[in-house]
Amino acid sequence: MSTLELPSIQVAKMLEKNLPVVDVRSPGEFSHFSYPGSINLPLFSDEERVEVGTTYKQADPEQAKDIGIVHFAEKLPDYYQTIKELTENGQKPVVIACARGGMRSGSFVSLFASLQLPVVQLEGGIRSLRGYVQAELERLSTLPWKAIVIGGYTGTRKTVWLEELQKQSWPVLNLEGLASHRGSIFGHIGLEKRSQKQFEWLLMKELQDLEHFPYMIMEAESKRIGPIVLPEWLQLVKENGAYVELHDSMERRVSYLLKEYNPAENAESFHAALERLKKRLKPDSLKIIKPAEQQKDYALIFKELLTSYYDPRYSHKQREYAEDDRICPVYAELMTDNEILQAIVEAIELQAEKLKP
Repeated sequence: MSTLELPSIQVAKMLEKNLPVVDVRSPGEFSHFSYPGSINLPLFSDEERVEVGTTYKQADPEQAKDIGIVHFAEKLPDYYQTIKELTENGQKPVVIACARGGMRSGSFVSLFASLQLPVVQLEGGIRSLRGYVQAELERLSTLPWKAIVIGGYTGTRKTVWLEELQKQSWPVLNLEGLASHRGSIFGHIGLEKRSQKQFEWLLMKELQDLEHFPYMIMEAESKRIGPIVLPEWLQLVKENGAYVELHDSMERRVSYLLKEYNPAENAESFHAALERLKKRLKPDSLKIIKPAEQQKDYALIFKELLTSYYDPRYSHKQREYAEDDRICPVYAELMTDNEILQAIVEAIELQAEKLKP
């Protein structure tokens, strides 16, 4: 394929033109990291990819190509119709991507270009896309970021308020949303898993949108959100930010957690996570939680976890800022939701003044 002159495009130009992308890698590769909005038309299934690769390395490259052609030929009619539709019958260019911009995407481009369809190969493949993400994150890390950080005990609906602020066009960086994880041991329940690479792509896009604002609003996350690791420089931005700390009643916090995690509907995932957490709990807590679990008294379980585990951990962490004038509290216990949001907005405006040079 390297001897053929194929129409191609670089990542930066593809992003600038906002072209549709067809990813011809296997489903497994695609699920790990892909260009958001791209369509997966795998040249080979995961099993076929293993078969072709093994034959290529351990037997004969020509035999591997023969096997690959057979697998590809079976899918060709469907793929032709899909590519034809995506190009709007040859009126709109489509980018074809594989892992490194090699044989798989080259085969697609060579064939469909010969059929007069406007397809182009992504130079360097998905690897070049990763390189672009890493270079952009490095550039973004050098900017003079300032942050207003929303903190508070577990269940004070920090992410909910961030989402509300985002709807009102405030400069929000919703890290839990980008990570598709709520940060706790229960944080994955009911959410789609997201890889580190996919997270970094989404993080890059959000930061690009926020880089011209005087500050960004983010949640007081630790350096890990479930399996996702935050960049160290972003942690430093958070630690040097101005804080808005939410306080709310135990009753409302428990009610929110019941709604958010819905343990009755996600029983298997909930109980599996609870089993892992039990190793960290004290005997007195286990005496309450174990019978409550048998009785499916999820409200009591959450209340005990907040009282004996999550709240003490947060209180210990907050001692670092005990006398810090960067913290602006919002006492939401007796407020309606509209009043809470308004109080948060007023606290943000107050803290924003402190961030000015």
